[in-house]
Amino acid sequence: MPTYEYECKGCNKKFSVILSISEHETTKVSCPKCKGKRVKQRLSTFTTKTSRKS
Repeated sequence: MPTYEYECKGCNKKFSVILSISEHETTKVSCPKCKGKRVKQRLSTFTTKTSRKS
């Protein structure tokens, strides 16, 4: 499942949440520190593993 990175605009806490794609579309994420709802998704990188050799 994808890991989404967020930053709280209330307390500036950066945190990650693991959600399925469908959960990401419907879930309202809140800050784990202050429980605030003013969170913004951050840009993040990802890796993938394939069976093909480079």
